[in-house]
Amino acid sequence: MNKRILVLGATGFVGAPVARQLHTDGFTVRALVRDPRRLPGDNFETVVGTFEDEATLKAALAGCDAVHISVPWQFERRVVEDVVTILSRQGRKHVRISYISGATVLPENSGHPLCDEKLRAEEILVQSGIAYTILKPNWFMDALALFVRDGRATVFGRQRQPYHFLALADYACAVSRAHQMEAAANQRIVLHGPEALLISDALQRYCDAFHPGLKVTTLPIWIGKALAVMMRSAEMKQFIDMMAYFEKSPKVSELCETGPIPAAPLTTLDDWLRGRRS
Repeated sequence: MNKRILVLGATGFVGAPVARQLHTDGFTVRALVRDPRRLPGDNFETVVGTFEDEATLKAALAGCDAVHISVPWQFERRVVEDVVTILSRQGRKHVRISYISGATVLPENSGHPLCDEKLRAEEILVQSGIAYTILKPNWFMDALALFVRDGRATVFGRQRQPYHFLALADYACAVSRAHQMEAAANQRIVLHGPEALLISDALQRYCDAFHPGLKVTTLPIWIGKALAVMMRSAEMKQFIDMMAYFEKSPKVSELCETGPIPAAPLTTLDDWLRGRRS
């Protein structure tokens, strides 16, 4: 594979597995990072800096055939806009932009900042005239560990919507396949795992595997907000705000069985748990 792909967010929870998979599949991977020591490997080209600086972003994009955007959602719209602006000014509309959106990012679910920012980022890509692939994954199995803190497994809010939990490794493979296939250009691709599960049920199975005897508890959103204030934790506040969005049981994108990438990865939650244990 002779393509060079810039990964924005290559040290992140989602971006790091994508960067590793792209490298494994033969791409030359370039990472724009503040701290190269945090990279998930030693085989990446590196540009030191931040995506918030236009000159650094322009330098990172130089010579790249594609770019994958996987940054915190609060920055996504601006980063998408900046990447599109730079590439458009340079007349590089052949450069493929892939972007992680979400399975619940739909106009019907607008009204929450997370959803609204992602909807706007999608719109910018679609209207840009630059080749894009928008990936819309469901909940990641790998995120279940985030619900376990200080010996407690807690779900905030009445989470009544089942989600097709997806292995992060399957998502990374899907990103790589998208960059290997011309048919994936200018597509929105929904990615579901093979099982529909409530968050509490998936979390309990995770606890049974790694925290035997630990039972999942459910607390109201208002208690989560109070805890965030007591802890003076902006990260906790953002997490509770996100759970408040999911408490509303947002509509979930349907699979397109005829899409360019297989829509239902094979990794089940039990497979994933066994893999983690081994």
